[in-house]
Amino acid sequence: MSIKTLRKRIALVAVSALGVGLLSVAPASAVAIAGTAGDTLFLGTTRDGDGTANAASGFTTSSTSVGWITDTSATTSTTDGGVFARAGAIRSGVVYQNAQIAFTATGTKAAANGLTVVVTGGTMSQLAASAGAAVTLSSTHVNGNSTVITIDEASSDDRQIYGVFNISAAVGSVATISVYTGASITALTSATAGTLQGQYQLTVASASAAGAYSAADSTVTQQTCLATGDTAGTTAYDITSRCRNGYVGAIYVDLEDAYGSELTGGTISATASNSALITYSATASTGSTVNGATSSFTSVASDGEIWLYVKQPTANTAGTSVVTISWNGTVVGTKTINWAGDIATLVVDTANSNSIFSTNQGDDTANIGAAGVIYVAKDAAGNAVTLSSQPSVFAATGALIGATTSATTVATFAALQTSSVGYGYTMLVIPANSLSGAGTYQLYVTNAQGATIKSQEVKVTVSRGSTDSFAVSWDKTTYNPGDIATLTISAKDAYGNAIADGTTLAGLALTVNTAGFASVGTACATSSTFLGGVKKCTFAALNDAGSYAYSVDVTTGTPQSAIVGTLGIAPKVSAVSNAEVLAAIVKLIASINKQIKALQKPESGAFVCQPCFKSRRCNETSSSRRSRDRQAR
Repeated sequence: MSIKTLRKRIALVAVSALGVGLLSVAPASAVAIAGTAGDTLFLGTTRDGDGTANAASGFTTSSTSVGWITDTSATTSTTDGGVFARAGAIRSGVVYQNAQIAFTATGTKAAANGLTVVVTGGTMSQLAASAGAAVTLSSTHVNGNSTVITIDEASSDDRQIYGVFNISAAVGSVATISVYTGASITALTSATAGTLQGQYQLTVASASAAGAYSAADSTVTQQTCLATGDTAGTTAYDITSRCRNGYVGAIYVDLEDAYGSELTGGTISATASNSALITYSATASTGSTVNGATSSFTSVASDGEIWLYVKQPTANTAGTSVVTISWNGTVVGTKTINWAGDIATLVVDTANSNSIFSTNQGDDTANIGAAGVIYVAKDAAGNAVTLSSQPSVFAATGALIGATTSATTVATFAALQTSSVGYGYTMLVIPANSLSGAGTYQLYVTNAQGATIKSQEVKVTVSRGSTDSFAVSWDKTTYNPGDIATLTISAKDAYGNAIADGTTLAGLALTVNTAGFASVGTACATSSTFLGGVKKCTFAALNDAGSYAYSVDVTTGTPQSAIVGTLGIAPKVSAVSNAEVLAAIVKLIASINKQIKALQKPESGAFVCQPCFKSRRCNETSSSRRSRDRQAR
């Protein structure tokens, strides 16, 4: 039985009329410990029938209390009839105002050790003590306001103090009860001189908050969708994935008040839209529970915890249902559950799938085409669906005859499609044979209705054997400093087929003069793989001009010699300095000024007319004026 379940069984509260606020708390059998366990504080949680708490010795249901709500400690320690704190533990709980809580404090047998109980936010009554024999209490044992009691008897038997803690603290405040033991405790004046052995901090709740729904402390979450045989969970967050076709929607409901106490005695109801059928269970049942579903339900919850099960609105069809959950007529949550329909389309993503495969490939991690076939399956509404098995090969032709898909689902090479991811991938398992060259394949799945859903035909080529020949090329012969140079290595098998995607560059020996070029990006190495029969390697051209040698060889499986050559780096173009730019600007300005002055200078022999001359003669030259004057005479 889980700690949460134990807590719920202890905290079953029957919140009745908000008068005296009496609670009904069922005794819980949990972690059984001896009634004489040393250095322990025990609080009785058994409800008293007549409204007055009763003190009793030991850990027993005879210790009855009034106004106890719940233990709110991170880890609750329980025994028959109550809860306890020991070994210095500080625990917490919730009580009503004016609560009466029965307690028992048990100390060690050491004759020299005293035992003290101290309370704040209230007083103690019905006090009794023992140390092998009954201790007659007097003013030397109990202080005047009954907030401290100490015994220090010579007996080597267990020491025990029991009574009732009458809480008078205000609503919202905290009352405490603490137990101390130790040799230094000899009288009331040294009551707390020992070691703290246990404490309870009790928050005084208001009648209006206790037993009232608290959204912050409650859980209404959608769980993972279920196959009919799967069991629902208690996840405290919503699962947003679309339900598979034919699966059951599940919602977990756990309603509590502001003090962490389970809501009881109320009514939980729920409805589901779009004619979806819904039912419930007080336990985490399997998805087959939905077979007894109706369009809505009303349930009297025993402890505020139930599971809802919702059926797909229309079989084999994408759909949605909004589930509305209410507590005593007040909506406490709405959840939208989406379903995918049956598989309607299957498409191979050729842009991201291999275009060249290899023969003699098994269904294991050594397959060169691992994760080489990527596909997408959707329902009629265009939703990606979740598959339970990999698609199969349909009508393979040419060099792919006899090929199958992986029957294994390992994330590194073959993973089933899920609706949340939206795609799946597999690989082609191609037998060892004499076939190579062109081939085609299709994938297919069988949907829930028994129909065969096929993909488009995909054209590929098949390589046979390892690298037999290779070629290299560069995108340029000469580069400027800072350029990215791209080397392309292409390879073929012994039959002239481009080498398969995923084939490594085994035996690669690649050298480029590092004085002129530096490798950038992921360096080409023997672990690099071919894609489309080629592998591209990139280098950055450095600053020094010149001619730089390179050598490329694939030594494994190829009789071919290394391919060597040179690459050029052009001289660096000198940058123009700021000073040179400024000098050029000054020179240009001087030239412009000179041209302006030349335009303003009068021509030789010209008569410059002053601004005050208005007649036509002002625009004449001196020679033309003399000629005109002679003619006039």
